[in-house]
Amino acid sequence: MNLQNTDKLLTQKEVKEITGLADSTLEQWRLKGKGPKFIKLGRLVRYRLSDLDTYISKLPGFNSTTEADAAKEV
Repeated sequence: MNLQNTDKLLTQKEVKEITGLADSTLEQWRLKGKGPKFIKLGRLVRYRLSDLDTYISKLPGFNSTTEADAAKEV
């Protein structure tokens, strides 16, 4: 098995610290198939650092809150 540093497995707590998202948000996203990919190791939920990085890098960037709000309405 060849695990690279980008494939480090993160706990939900670590993802929370990186993203600032609440536990309930991450849990709801998992139920709805939203958010970063995750894996299950038995009962444990883990996120690959590479999957979290990919998810974040695909999020659109905005120049203003007005622009961000307009994107929500679409």
